[in-house]
Order: sequence, then C-alpha cells, then structure tokens
Amino acid sequence: MKSKSIPSIRSRLAGLVAVCLIPAVLLAAVLFYYDYQRGRERLVQDLLTTARVLVLAVDREFEGVERSLRALSTSPSLAQQDLRAFHAQATEVLADHYVNNFVLIDAGGQQLLNTAGVFGQALPKTANLAQLERVLSSGRTDISNLFFGPLLGRFVINVALPVRVGAGTGLTHSLVGVLLPAHFQKILQAQGLPPDRIAVIADASAKVVGRTHEIERFVGKSVAPGLVERLKERNQGAFELVTLEGIPALVVYARSAKSGWSVAIATPIESLTADLWRSLWLLAGFAALLLAGSLGLAWVLGGRIAWAIHALRSAAEKLGYGQAVVLPALPIREVDEVARAISKASAVLAQSGQALSASEARMRGILESAMDAIITVDADQRIVLYNRAAERIFGWPLEQVLGKRLEMLIPERFRTAHAEHVGRFSALGTTSRSMGGGTLIYGQRASGDEFPIEAAISQLDTAEGKVFSVILRDVTARVRAHEALERSNLDLQQFAYIASHDLKTPLRSIGGFVQILEKNYADKLDDKALSLIHRTAAAVKRLEQLTEDLLSYARVNSEVRPFVPVHCAEMLDEVLQLLDAAIVGRGARVSCGELPEIIGDRTQLVQLFLNLIGNGIKYCADRAPVVHVSARRTEHAWEFSVTDNGIGIDARHHEKIFEVFTRLHTQQAYSGTGIGLAICRRVVQRHGGRIWLTSTLGEGSTFCFTLPDTFPESRPA
Repeated sequence: MKSKSIPSIRSRLAGLVAVCLIPAVLLAAVLFYYDYQRGRERLVQDLLTTARVLVLAVDREFEGVERSLRALSTSPSLAQQDLRAFHAQATEVLADHYVNNFVLIDAGGQQLLNTAGVFGQALPKTANLAQLERVLSSGRTDISNLFFGPLLGRFVINVALPVRVGAGTGLTHSLVGVLLPAHFQKILQAQGLPPDRIAVIADASAKVVGRTHEIERFVGKSVAPGLVERLKERNQGAFELVTLEGIPALVVYARSAKSGWSVAIATPIESLTADLWRSLWLLAGFAALLLAGSLGLAWVLGGRIAWAIHALRSAAEKLGYGQAVVLPALPIREVDEVARAISKASAVLAQSGQALSASEARMRGILESAMDAIITVDADQRIVLYNRAAERIFGWPLEQVLGKRLEMLIPERFRTAHAEHVGRFSALGTTSRSMGGGTLIYGQRASGDEFPIEAAISQLDTAEGKVFSVILRDVTARVRAHEALERSNLDLQQFAYIASHDLKTPLRSIGGFVQILEKNYADKLDDKALSLIHRTAAAVKRLEQLTEDLLSYARVNSEVRPFVPVHCAEMLDEVLQLLDAAIVGRGARVSCGELPEIIGDRTQLVQLFLNLIGNGIKYCADRAPVVHVSARRTEHAWEFSVTDNGIGIDARHHEKIFEVFTRLHTQQAYSGTGIGLAICRRVVQRHGGRIWLTSTLGEGSTFCFTLPDTFPESRPA
C-alpha cells in the first residue's frame, strides 16, 4: 500500500531544485538592495554638496548687496544731505544690480527716500522697526527674514547697513537694499535640478523664500515641520519626511552659519526606489521562469527514475516469493547495477535453497548433540527451543516445557531477581553476556532439587519480537571440587597459623638464652665466640620477624572479620602515626589526595597501606623519600595509587615480587622477609580487588589496587 506521508522522487527533486535556486535568488535580491543602499548614500553626498553650494550662493548674494550698500554709504551726496542727488545715484546703481530698490530710513523709522518711487513723494514709516533697532544698536549689517513690504505690496528681504548722514559723528540712519523672492527662485532654477527634485531656500526663521515647485503656494510659509526641528539641531544632514505637498521624500539640507539661511533638497522616495523595484520585479520574473523550467526538467527526470525504481520493486517482490527474476537494462546506471545484482541474487538463491535446507538440518543436529543445555524463550519468557542436553540436565521432557514460562527451571526464591536481570539486559541492547557476573547462579530440576550452573545469554530482534537464548552448563562437580579445595586451603592456612604461633615461644627462649650468654660470659669468650653469638642473635631476630610475617599472612583469611565502613583519610592518619619514626628518621614526606569512604576489614586495610607506604620510605637510596596516596572512581570500584620516588623495580619482577619470600635485594642492603607484598595481594584479593604496579628504575614506583563497591554473593539466573 502506498504511503501518503512519504514524498515521491519527483517531489524530492522539485524540493532540491527549489533549495538550490531560492538561495541564489535571495542573494541576488540582497545584492540589488545593497547596490540601492550604496546609490542612496552617493545621492545623499551629491545632494549635500549641491545644498552647500546653494547656501554659499545665497550668502554671496547677501555679501554683494552689502558691498553695494557700503559703496553708496560713502557718497558725498549722503554726507551733504543732498537726498535728491543720492536718490539719482542709487537709481543708477540699480540698473546693473539684482537689488530691487534702495531705501534710506532715519532713526525714527521714517523712510527718507525709496528708489521704488519718485523722489519727494510721501513715504510711510518702515514696516521692519526691529531690524532698524538691531542695525543702529549693533552697528553691523543685518539680514531680515522674509516679510510683507507694504509699499511694494509683496514679500521682500531687507539687507540693512548703518550709515552716517550729514556732518554728525554717529550712525543715525539705515541704508537698506531690498531683495525679492524671485531673485532666489532664479538661483534655484540655475542649478538645473531634475524635475522630481524639490529644492527650497528658507530664511533664518525657516520660512520658504524660494522653491522649485509651487512657489506661489508656499512662499512665506514655514518649511515641513520635521525640517524645522532638524535645522535647530544641526547645520546639515539627511533624513526622511513628508513634504508640504504630502510626498514622502529623502531630504538633504545645509544651513549657513553666517546668515542662518538654509537650503533643502527633497527626493521622493518613490523615485529613489523605482530602480530597485524594477530590478526586483525583473529578478522575480527571471526566477519564476528558471524555477518553472527546472521543475519541469526535474519532473521528467524524476519520472524516469521512478519508472526504474518501480521495475526494481516488482523484481524485489518476485525475489521475496522465490521466483526467478530477469530484468532488462534500465536507463540509470546505478539502478541498472542494482537490477543486475537482483538478477544475480535470484540465481544464487535458487541454487542455495537446497543448501539452506541442509544447513538447517545440520543446525538441528548440532543443537541436539550439544553437551550444554540450549534454551530459547520469547519476549514473554516462554520456552520455544529446548534441546536434549536441557532434557538431561533439568529432567523435564521437551513436550512438557514447550510454551511454558522459563521460571519453571529457576528456584522460586530467585525468580523475581531473574526477571529484573533479563529486563536490564534487554534495555542495554547488548547482543550477549554471561549471567551471574562471575558468581554462582542456580537452576531447578524437575525433582525440585537446586544445582549450580554457568550460563550465557544472548538476545536477537526478529520479525515476531525479541528472543533470548541461554546456553548453560551443570557445574555441580566443579563447585564441589572447589569447595573441597577451599577446605584444604583453609586447613593449610590454619596449620601455618598454628605453626607460626607455636614457633614464637621457643624463638623467644633461644633469643633470651643468647642474651644471657652474651651478658654473663662476654668477658670469658674470644672474639670468634662473640661473633657467633651476635650472628645467632641476628638470626633469631630475623626468624622472629619471619614468624610474625607468616602469622600476618595466615591471619588474612584465618581471622575473618566483618566488613565495616572505613574512612580512608582517618585510616591513613593511623598508618602515618605507626610510621612516624621511619618518616622522621628518613626525612620523608607523605601526602594524599581526597580519599573516599569504603567498606572493608579496617585492620587488614591498615596493614595494606602500612606495607605499601613503608616500602616507599624504605626503598629510597639517595634522596628524601616522597610518597603520595590518591584514589579515583571507576565504574564499579575505587582505584587507589601509592606513588614513591624510590629505586624502582625492573619490569620482569613485577609479578614475582607478590610471591611469598621473594626478595630482590640482600639483607644487608634492605632488611625484610619478602612477605609484605604477598600480604598486600592477599588483602586486596580478599576484598574482591586486584593489585599491580608500574615502575621506572631509578625514578620510583606506583602500586595500584582496586576495592570494589560490592562483594560477591550468590545470585539467580
């Protein structure tokens, strides 16, 4: 049945085309946008330069008016108060000047002459008294903002210069040059800006003086609100706003620090983004055409691949039913190779059918002739395979156990633990492992008798679910032999313990007699006799030490004490107190890392550390001994290390030194009996661990041993 959730090869190819094409299209779009941003930045810089040029042009216009006013202020007619002659002179200046008219105003604001009219006509007072006061009080030229001139009946701009009229010494009058907004309009038009650019010249109060678009509508009005705030903050910049016409635009502006007048140039956002959108639409159209063509090609190729795969599917189904398969050449090389392989496999399977039947027969023969019991159970622990060896070992015939639960072969007291063990093994996912972890496990015969076994378990996932196979062996005879050997070893240990203990009394007597002989007869004996007495005393002392070490060696297993929690740090302090004389005498330094709390025989553990640390102090020839004790956590045990800087041990002696009475040095070089490390190994083995060493001659040795977390006990199958 075809699954609707699994995509077809055609959809996969279509997705691949999209995955390959879409990033390229997105990258092109990003590049277009990046180019737009760079073009926008260049435009801002160009427009800012144009705005600065226009600001300078406006300032130059004001400077030209000021120069004309200063030239007129030096006229003799003005000094002689001949206003008629001065009127005629000022009128002549206007012929070649962009100033609309000149005005002479006295300190009271009365216009004395105005070239906009004939001399002698009645003139009103000035409409800009504030500018007159600024000019006369400051003595400097002043540029007014745009205001309505009543005499001319239009908006004007005054450039006023303080002058002296007559023979007086003070500045008593204001000579004014009047400019019209139309003059600034010409300055804007002379720049030849593109039609979509909106350029504005504004006075110091941000009122429109000149504008490239709809000047009649906006002259005298304030510029766009956003521009007003920006002009107060900075003298130049660029930002986006909505123009007075309501058009979103990018505005670049510059403000004169001298006159306070400013120029702003706005570019509609629509004009800025037109090229970008045109490029993006072209890109989208090209991408759509490319995607459609690629998808069409993918559809055709996908169809050819799908046809070849359908041919393989039919062949595979025939192969599954054991039918002969012969496929024609397919149009795709890899698929054709698979087709040839299927055809070859069909031929091989046809030839191997009989071989498989023979193999199954041989396997049944092996199972039935095996000396070990082989039992297979399903996921519900029901027996599905049970060979003849299992019948012999458990006493149950095949027909009485098939389909029954495995627990019928396990003692009742172990069944719960067995189920937990199998559950953990199944969860681990390992294919096989031994059962019992090296300890005895037990089975139950048809008679109800329990008997020790060894077993290994394996698991296999099949179409019907998991199956578990157990291979087990009756080890009753071996267990009995082992128990007999343990009893024999215990007897030997007990004998060694008693013999060593009984030897101590006569040795003490011999030692006492030798001391008495030396004390009472030393003056009556020659040097040879005294030497023999001294050698006898030394031999007795060494024999006493040997006897004591033999007792310690025998006590490891003969004097069995229960295991209790042992704080290793506290135990090490006790060991160092016992070794205090040796540590001080040799100038030794003993250190340790963080040590754990373990479970064991405290007395034997003290003896273990005492021997290892004592050896590290003793076997150090030409330098102060340094010994370090450390411990680290492993999977199921603590691993301890005792490291020294002593003489080291050759690698060929690493196993030999743990044997009883093994010494690598003479008694004169280093004293001892050769039993200490044998005691260490026996203590570690009794605790269920192992001991070994690494060493470098002349540099030192490291003795390592493990102490497990748990200790052996009988567990179920």
